[in-house]
Order: sequence, then C-alpha cells, then structure tokens
Amino acid sequence: MLRGKPPPLAKLYAALDRDLAKWGPQDTLYRRRYALFRTSRGFADLVFMRDGLRLALYLDRQDAAPCFFKVGRASANRFIHVALLRTITDWRRVRPYLKEAYRLTLREDAARRSATPRRRAQAKKQSKRGLTSA
Repeated sequence: MLRGKPPPLAKLYAALDRDLAKWGPQDTLYRRRYALFRTSRGFADLVFMRDGLRLALYLDRQDAAPCFFKVGRASANRFIHVALLRTITDWRRVRPYLKEAYRLTLREDAARRSATPRRRAQAKKQSKRGLTSA
C-alpha cells in the first residue's frame, strides 16, 4: 500500500499503523489508496490523498475538537469524525480519538459475546418448558 506514496505520508501512515498494532488485535483491509480498520466492525478508515491522510473514525458521541474538519451523524448511535493528517503532530492530536473508537468496538464485541450465551440459555429454558416460538 505504501509503494509510490510520498515519503512524508508513508512515514505518517507507518506511525499510525505502529500505534494500532500496540493497542491490540484488529484487521486492516487495504485497497489501493484506502485502508479500513476493524475488529468485528469498522472503527476507522483512511484514504491517501495528495497532501495528507484523510482519517474518518466512528465514535458514540459527537466531539467538536479542532482536529476534525467534519463531524456528522453516521447512524442512531454513531458519529463520524473526519481529520486530515499532514504531520506527526496532526496524528498525535487525533490518536486519542482513534484509540477511543477502537476501544468502543472492543466493548461492543465483548457485550455481543457475553449476550449470546445468555440468549442461548434463555432459549434452552424456554424450549424445555415448551415455550419456543416458530
């Protein structure tokens, strides 16, 4: 993905990728100049532009921090925050928000996993009582 990219942007992306690797497990899907970062669901995407990296991340709250040039509602409980990264300083300003987006997906993954066994147990109890619905 970094082949043919301007060296300053490649260095910036490498810093971002290095930090993501430190935080824990996640997948990165690449396509030409685009990267999607996800656990079981996407928490951020990145596009290589001529003059910087456009990073869009998904939070469960709206934040009007100056590092974001665009903030909008993505769904009922998600806000998309878009930043343009040109320097390592830009990356340092956005990094806590990206980490927050990452942790949010981890919490949701854990909640989903813990809810599934409960639902199975409830369904099993209901089926023993003859309360299953078709």
